[in-house]
Amino acid sequence: MEPKEYKPRFGRLLAICGLAVAFCGVLVWFASTYLRDCCAP
Repeated sequence: MEPKEYKPRFGRLLAICGLAVAFCGVLVWFASTYLRDCCAP
């Protein structure tokens, strides 16, 4: 394996992981903002 082939794959994987983390953060924000009273005792 040459480093030239490995680097773009790693960058793409890092970007996908970053997008997944951002998506989870948006979901948590959305749930805590708009669905606050759904699970209240």
